[in-house]
Amino acid sequence: MSISPTPTALRILISGAGIAGPCLAYWLTRLPSNLRPTITIIERSPNPRPTGQSIDIRGSAITVLNKMGLAEAARARDTTELGTRILNRSGNLVAEIPKGEGGGGGLTAEYELLRADMCELFMDAVKEREGVKYRYGNYVTSLLQDDKKVDVTFDNGAQEIYDMVVAADGASSKIRSIILPKSALEGSYSFTGMYTGFFSIPALPSDTKHWYWFNEPGGLCMMMRPHRTGKTVGVYMVICTRALGVQLPDVEAALESGVGAQKALLKEYFANSGWRAKRILGELDASDDFYMSRSAQIKLPIWHSNRTVLIGDAAFATMGVATSLAIQSAYYLAGEISKIKSSEDIPAALTRYEAEFRDKVYKKMEDMPFGFPQIMFPQTAMGLKVRDAVAWTVGKTKVWKLLPGEDTEGAGKLAEYEWAEACQASRLGRIMSY
Repeated sequence: MSISPTPTALRILISGAGIAGPCLAYWLTRLPSNLRPTITIIERSPNPRPTGQSIDIRGSAITVLNKMGLAEAARARDTTELGTRILNRSGNLVAEIPKGEGGGGGLTAEYELLRADMCELFMDAVKEREGVKYRYGNYVTSLLQDDKKVDVTFDNGAQEIYDMVVAADGASSKIRSIILPKSALEGSYSFTGMYTGFFSIPALPSDTKHWYWFNEPGGLCMMMRPHRTGKTVGVYMVICTRALGVQLPDVEAALESGVGAQKALLKEYFANSGWRAKRILGELDASDDFYMSRSAQIKLPIWHSNRTVLIGDAAFATMGVATSLAIQSAYYLAGEISKIKSSEDIPAALTRYEAEFRDKVYKKMEDMPFGFPQIMFPQTAMGLKVRDAVAWTVGKTKVWKLLPGEDTEGAGKLAEYEWAEACQASRLGRIMSY
């Protein structure tokens, strides 16, 4: 059982050690001193994922990083990607979109990091701050809450008491169904039709610092993206179905069967592909950071229940802006908690968080572009020719410069909250010298 705290201390449990969870932990450590939070971050995985996909940070999420004093540290971990190169079926360049150009920021943002590097950045920001601890290989199996507390049971049988529980465990969140009523979950998970295998392969001297995008008919796509070290490159193997919500039974079976089945499936799907398929498939078995997942959009009518709340992808997975939303939601949730006087005020703070964040940020960014992602992964050879023609036109006219960024008017202005003292300069310097 947890140690009984003083009347004003907060006991907070965060499920998920990805982006949103550690970012939230940082801001919670800057609550007013009278609240003195003790924060436990649990993660179902036995250890952190070593690489992961490339993620970007845009708009007011960058403002949050600046407020944390981590913007320079994030830049130091940039993947070094220079832009995006879209190729035709012969492997020849169709269009190139430079990094960060235009109001929409192009496909490669100014801040591009590997997911593991972003997670580690936030973990470093809190690991020496008082009252924060991590537990890997641990997850919630049940919880029971009342007006005073949340009783939590874990997979190992342990039982602990918290004042607030936060779900930050991604689009496939397991705790979401424990927190929210069944009526709120109905129809909330929308599969986009996109499956992706992610892994790293050794870099070659001929590899450039670009995001390469190569399609084949049947909704197949191979991508390669640079890593900061230059020793490896990231590979993304996409299988996209013909429409939103359509599943492929053989892919679903492989996802249930494990990594070996997933690698075998990708070999089968891409066996006759061109471009760098031979190199990529030749390195697939040796990859030790492989994982495969579905892409989904999450839309929920509510994000909280009494003393429990969802943030990040667990609440509102959205392609293209997921990382930015995760960072922003962590900031807003901690900000509303910073206004409370005691644990009794938590339910009201969660209600304010949802109202504030949903109106100010989320509603501006919740919908995917029309036809996406299928429009980028055509099913037929003719569809690919049309896509290539559109890409060529976009590249020549630079029409992307006319696109707005995801922080439309009103969404880019962060709410201001009163925070306790930030990280000490000496420790921040150690983070930034990574």
